[in-house]
Amino acid sequence: LAGLTQPLLGASWGHRDPNQGLVLVSRAGGLLTCPGPRPAAGSPWKCGAPDGMPKGLPIFDGMRLTAATAALVPSKADGSLRLHAAFIHEAEPELAVVFEHASGTWMPLGEVRVPHAAPKASLAFVGDGDLLVSTGSGHVLRRRLADGAIISSVEHAHHAEGAQWQGACG
Repeated sequence: LAGLTQPLLGASWGHRDPNQGLVLVSRAGGLLTCPGPRPAAGSPWKCGAPDGMPKGLPIFDGMRLTAATAALVPSKADGSLRLHAAFIHEAEPELAVVFEHASGTWMPLGEVRVPHAAPKASLAFVGDGDLLVSTGSGHVLRRRLADGAIISSVEHAHHAEGAQWQGACG
């Protein structure tokens, strides 16, 4: 990836169409995009400030994010693709907050409780607007944003001494 100046915390790749490119979230809450289809092997994918999207997540200065994701997902209102974001910040590790960007502003959609308030979590948007939360203890929770229903909640046992769950994607 070319044009990155900050450490990344999350990424999504064309929710419905891989030609939509990447949406990236930096550790500081900035948004970047890498438009178009994946380049040929060995070629850089040019990334930069998003066109037609906000430059960052709706966070306060100094807020420390521990997990984040952003993606173009279907709006529950009309099904059109809209930018959604979810993040966990250090001060409230037990909650993932979810927002939708519409009409030039971030609108809060709600909160999703992180299973067992795990110290390490990963977030991803999957399907037609579900949020996937995976934790360092191996718990995976999939919640549908349209109505808040839990689609799946599974806790995986660690099979090897020192094994850690790193994340999940849809």
